[in-house]
Amino acid sequence: MNRLSAYDYALNLLAARPYATRALHKKLIQKQYPAADADDAIRRLVDNGLLDDEKFAEQYARSKMLSTGASKRRLTQDLYRKGIKGDVASTAIANVIADEEIDTAAVIDQVARKKLAQLGDLEPLVLRRRLFAFLARRGYDVGEIKSVVGRLI
Repeated sequence: MNRLSAYDYALNLLAARPYATRALHKKLIQKQYPAADADDAIRRLVDNGLLDDEKFAEQYARSKMLSTGASKRRLTQDLYRKGIKGDVASTAIANVIADEEIDTAAVIDQVARKKLAQLGDLEPLVLRRRLFAFLARRGYDVGEIKSVVGRLI
């Protein structure tokens, strides 16, 4: 059996979807490539510009903010779990907000309105509690949540 080198396997993975450096390294180790081979493959990919945590973080943040209205806190947590450090994640999120001219207040308002429509006819107190909890789980700040819930209910 002709087994792919760690570099070739990493290239195949990157062809399917983007990866953060740490996540790709972990994938190579899981596939039982020696750590030295995995390190070498990662180094080559970074040197060739095929693996870049800053670009990955920006791409991920753009995708999540535009499609699901993810909060800054949620994105930071997600990126951290994917191996992106705090300063890189913060910079990427700030760049996306600036580049896409995202109004974060409008985003939370849109997410809240969509959830309210799904909740249907409930007592105002129940609506308020459920909407607050939903937005809190999505990672929005308490001040933002109070403002939007007070305005909508």
